[in-house]
Amino acid sequence: MSRTHIALVGKIAAFACVVFIILCICFYKTIRTGFIEAQFNRASMYIQGEGNPQDFKKAREYLEQSANGGNDDAQYMLGVMYEKGQGASQDLKKAIELYKQAAMKNHAKAQYALGSMYDHARGVEEDHAEAVKWYEKSAQLGNAAARYALGFAYFNGIGTAKNIEKGLDYLKKAAGDGYVKALVYLGSLYFEGKNIPADSKKAFSYFEQAAYKGNHDAQYYLGLMYEDGNGVERDYSKAVYWYEKSVKAHSKSAFHLARLYRDGLGVEVNYNKAFELLKKAAGGNNIQAQCLLATLYDKGDNIPQDSTKAAFWYDKAAKQGDNNASYMLGEMYMNGRGVNEDPSEAFKLFQQSAQNGNALAQYKIASMYFKGITVPIDHQKAIEWYEKAANQNNVGALCMLGDIYAQGLDVPKDMSKAITFYQKAADQGNIEAELKLGSYYLNNSKEYDKAITWYQKAADKGNVQAILQLGQIYEHGLGVPANYQKAFEIYNKGINSHNPELQYALGQLYKNGLGTVKNIDQSRKLFKQSAQQGFVGAQREFAKIELSENVQNPDKQAALSYLQAAVKNGDAEAMFILGNLYSNGSNVTKDSKHASDLFAQSCQKGFKNACHVSKSAH
Repeated sequence: MSRTHIALVGKIAAFACVVFIILCICFYKTIRTGFIEAQFNRASMYIQGEGNPQDFKKAREYLEQSANGGNDDAQYMLGVMYEKGQGASQDLKKAIELYKQAAMKNHAKAQYALGSMYDHARGVEEDHAEAVKWYEKSAQLGNAAARYALGFAYFNGIGTAKNIEKGLDYLKKAAGDGYVKALVYLGSLYFEGKNIPADSKKAFSYFEQAAYKGNHDAQYYLGLMYEDGNGVERDYSKAVYWYEKSVKAHSKSAFHLARLYRDGLGVEVNYNKAFELLKKAAGGNNIQAQCLLATLYDKGDNIPQDSTKAAFWYDKAAKQGDNNASYMLGEMYMNGRGVNEDPSEAFKLFQQSAQNGNALAQYKIASMYFKGITVPIDHQKAIEWYEKAANQNNVGALCMLGDIYAQGLDVPKDMSKAITFYQKAADQGNIEAELKLGSYYLNNSKEYDKAITWYQKAADKGNVQAILQLGQIYEHGLGVPANYQKAFEIYNKGINSHNPELQYALGQLYKNGLGTVKNIDQSRKLFKQSAQQGFVGAQREFAKIELSENVQNPDKQAALSYLQAAVKNGDAEAMFILGNLYSNGSNVTKDSKHASDLFAQSCQKGFKNACHVSKSAH
């Protein structure tokens, strides 16, 4: 063989060796890759419990081998196990290290997981900017969770400049991928109109998609929107359906569902079920449910009244910061209902509620300072709290400030200010303020037209005092021509109240035939009804009728009894009449001395006829 042939054979052999080595390397890599992949698959089977009992420890062992071989899926899964403490003790730093290894190989889930660790300071210091960097990488690879997280960051300006439009874009992409958190968050943004125009129809659409995926928050919102007819036609039965879906996990759903069962909306009325749902919601720390449950126990509304349980639930709600619950619990301590009476504890609760803006509590605090209940009397502090409550149009505070300025209690007397406060209370329909305005305009400024206006408002609400005052204005012609017929009509509107003054006033009109046909029997009846309630004028007038000769079957014994009662109550005319009876021995044993004493007492009280009789006797 020639040297040339030998050289050629050598070259061919060398080339063959190189090819063989390359093939060996490739074969090794293929086998190694397959082995690494097999290790990962084996680990997955232990994690899922497929073909073997679930065993995180064995899964971790296989993942360790696969991850050390460079498998990015294994590195990511092993990171998850170390983050959660599955198959080994929790080790956040090791989890981060593994996430980084996979993330550097463009593993989308690992990039998102790494971003989340930075976002929530898990194993590293909080760094929202670093989180956004990794979310960006993962989102570009189509990871829906990363798109949501990135959208949230841009929308709220966390770790990056705030960019509503860009944030919405990422959120919508995540929602388009069916990512439930994005669907719910977008629904809430459109529902509340947070940084974007509210759009209940869009909100409904997003919530509906998430609700069908089993999200309880979305199911609750769907129930709420069907209940209120917000973004969709109102449908109580559908509201019930969605509340039922989420009731086990959502206390708000339990609360709303309880109300629907109580009111029979979308379902038949069922107080027992409503009550059980309400207890469930209250036990889930739903403040609305706790307050409503407390109110039901307090009033005994379709359940046995129980002040102790009412106080218990008010206390629960108060500790969660509910102002109204603090106020109501304060009332219970003030009155000793359901708890031991403790004005000091009541003051603390009122103060807590008042400082958070509750007008009723502010009024209570003011009253306690004004009267010196558990605290020293301090009219200045009382006025400050009354003013806070009055600024929220609390009618009690407005009336009290009116009284304070009208009487000059620790402030310069100022009727102009008083009238302003009374006016504000009266504008809210407060009868007490209407009466005080009527009285002021009638007795002080003599503006009778204004007095009539305010008394009429109170009279229209059935207030007897206003009816009396208004009737007297027309009966006596105060600022208007006397009009007995109108006075009679006004008095009659309040007669069912059985008010003794009203009975007396109406009795006088019947007696004298003023504004109506004269009717002694009706007058007699009204005077007796009034006299029985201790009204002195009626006692005297009833006695006068019974002792006259103008009635059939007079009750002279009752007449004498009421006449004596009127005398004891200091009525001058009754003293004069009784004096005449003793002087003449009419219906009583004659007693000139007693008669003389009665005439003298009557004269001292200014009854002129008694004075004339006394002078004649002397």
